[in-house]
Amino acid sequence: MTEQLAISVSSGHFKKLRELNRRKNYFMKKVRLDAKLLVAKIIWDKYKKSTLNVDSIKTILLIRNEGTIGDTVVYSPLIKNLHTAGYEIDILLTKSSSVVVKHNPFIRNIYEADDASTEVYLKDFNHTVPEITIEKLKKNQYDLVIDPSLFDTPVHRMRLLREINPKSVLAFNKKKYFNHYSKSLNFFERDKEHVTQAASLISEFLIKKPIINDTYSLHIPDAFFYDIRSFLSKFNNNNNNKVIINVFTGSKERNFSQEQLAEIIAELNKKYDNLNIILLDHRKEIDIPLPKNVVINPFNTLHHVMALIHECDLIISPDTSIVHISAAWKKNLIAVYKNVVDNNDLWAPGYDNASQIIVNNRAISQVKEVPELIVQEIKRRHLLD
Repeated sequence: MTEQLAISVSSGHFKKLRELNRRKNYFMKKVRLDAKLLVAKIIWDKYKKSTLNVDSIKTILLIRNEGTIGDTVVYSPLIKNLHTAGYEIDILLTKSSSVVVKHNPFIRNIYEADDASTEVYLKDFNHTVPEITIEKLKKNQYDLVIDPSLFDTPVHRMRLLREINPKSVLAFNKKKYFNHYSKSLNFFERDKEHVTQAASLISEFLIKKPIINDTYSLHIPDAFFYDIRSFLSKFNNNNNNKVIINVFTGSKERNFSQEQLAEIIAELNKKYDNLNIILLDHRKEIDIPLPKNVVINPFNTLHHVMALIHECDLIISPDTSIVHISAAWKKNLIAVYKNVVDNNDLWAPGYDNASQIIVNNRAISQVKEVPELIVQEIKRRHLLD
């Protein structure tokens, strides 16, 4: 499993007060969400709970319309397992995350919902699946829908399930009074569960086969590898260690600052003289001066980034999908996480070659020690020796 740093960076003397305030806010959000779910149940829930007969299942729809690439990556072993067992697997994703499985041979159909913020995904009565897509999903008459949402039931789920109208629905930790859910599996029975264990529970329930090999099932056409290898061959010394630094995530609070980036690069070059460094900058915002051995990734597609990660020796990134793509090939990884309850273990990299630095601050960019901690961890684990 991932090695977590014993040293967490604290942000000051008011940590306990902030923790109490977070708990209060979480409780009030939970109350408001439950009230909305009750309304959604009254309007769209089924009158009677359906049964789930595993032996009668042939077609499955996996709904992952929350919009994150990482969610799609970590469930890829489940898709492979179910396909191998003989099921026909369709998947509902957002437009931004569907590219991950574009070349996946284990999926029959990929359907898209419009992108949505976490706030909209979780708390809105209306989903973002276009009406024409709903019609296709309903026409498919699925034997089973798998809803892998873990912490909370999205308010829009009652309406979405009503419109798709599958024969049964499998989920996690759902209230018994939600009749749309035919079977709810228990997750978090043990401490420090990783999200891959949730996917494994589904596999074990349906086909009596847990996910033993936790390698993510990513599929990259050869053309992307050709582009990346050609790009890497142009470095002055192609035998140097190749390091990827990712700066940006989907959340401003998890990003590195450009000052941190400059310091990471400077410290790496001070301690190692055999590096080629590639920066991931999909937002095209990096504007600091770069040394000769540092370049910005010139490619715009996710599959080019995936192939680049496959070909490099070390990845440095905040908590985002890059972490889970790196996990597909067990790459040397330094990942920096905010200290968020139920996230640090659940969404950890989850393998031995990864180190997880956890900081106690609302924004990673505000923690000045981050560059030093990253370089210290690289040296401690001999990741570039």
